[in-house]
Amino acid sequence: MTSKIYILHRSEIVQKGIFAILKGKFNCEIIQIRNIDEINQLIRTIGTKLLVFVELAYLNDSELWESIVKKNTIKMVGLTCGPGQSCKFCDSIFSIDLISASDIIKEVSDFLEGEDISTPEHEGEELSVREKEVLKLVALGHSNKIIADKLFISIHTVISHRKNITEKLGIKSISGLTVYAILNQVIETDDINPEDLI
Repeated sequence: MTSKIYILHRSEIVQKGIFAILKGKFNCEIIQIRNIDEINQLIRTIGTKLLVFVELAYLNDSELWESIVKKNTIKMVGLTCGPGQSCKFCDSIFSIDLISASDIIKEVSDFLEGEDISTPEHEGEELSVREKEVLKLVALGHSNKIIADKLFISIHTVISHRKNITEKLGIKSISGLTVYAILNQVIETDDINPEDLI
């Protein structure tokens, strides 16, 4: 049976963050959906093993989801903006403010138990203290030059650290690195100045 992971969320940051955490870790297709109309892709799936990370707002149409559940083996992970919400379709529910990268990886690992899971060569290696310092400054929107000045290292060293971080995490985009840093408590959301990210 084919396995697919769907990420259904209106927030591009949430989608790309979950995608960045999962990309390269698991041997299955990962599909991102932001528009409710794109859910038609799911309607056409038959006989597929599906893991769906879904914002609860997407679950309003019960008939739609019942038809998807009938035709496929499906596990639903609900994503909320706060505690206390429930949904009959969800196997588990997480507040988007509290879910961690390890929670996401565990949900997928449990779902794919017994299947071939591929891991890139550097994936899963622990970041060094210096790499975490660089990651924090990257996630806060600082340029290579500013990072070099703040850490009293050369720009070439910053670039080398960033390359190592990307290889170890399997995340290339700054938005993905920022979400990873938030989910892994390298930075707090209160530390982020949106103007620095523009």
